[in-house]
Amino acid sequence: MSAFALLCMILVAGAGEPEGMPPVPNTPAAVEGIVYARPFTLEEGYRFAWRKEHPTVSEGYVVVLQVDPALVHPRNSLEPVLYVGDRTAERVNLGHKSGRLIALVPGRMDLATAPVWFGTPELPERVDAATIAKERARAKKAGIEAFGKEAITAALRRGGERLEAADHDALMRELAGLVREYSPEEKELAESLAMIGRR
Repeated sequence: MSAFALLCMILVAGAGEPEGMPPVPNTPAAVEGIVYARPFTLEEGYRFAWRKEHPTVSEGYVVVLQVDPALVHPRNSLEPVLYVGDRTAERVNLGHKSGRLIALVPGRMDLATAPVWFGTPELPERVDAATIAKERARAKKAGIEAFGKEAITAALRRGGERLEAADHDALMRELAGLVREYSPEEKELAESLAMIGRR
């Protein structure tokens, strides 16, 4: 179980949705902006649990996205799935307090031409290629577009050089610092990430 999934379970434990929970916004819904992007490479790939086919991931991007907090609020129900181009993204943090969502985008792609959006609420592990194609068509019809070269170049400049890590656990440990920087309200998650694989 990912640190993100564990934190979600802790936060939404108990019966029903927390009081004052905002309704899930209509989807497809565009992401507001991209703040940071950094390519990564792993020596040992991992089985990607955020998609039905479970592809092996050994490279991709770490991104920090500016989002509508209502889209990422932890819930006891299905949540909008985050898509980047023809991929589902692995959410690392919650982001509902900061409005900043850290995610892993699997594989090699041109981020400048990939739309980024939240699709129909679902469990990412049930999403397959056919579902992604349908969701992308809905996003296109809604006018959701890629961020473009200028925004991605700025985000990659902020991210810096390629992050090389031994495996998924080592990558997640590296992301503890990003959580502290971009979503400081999630101190507990940052501490958990820093300890992954070390217990």
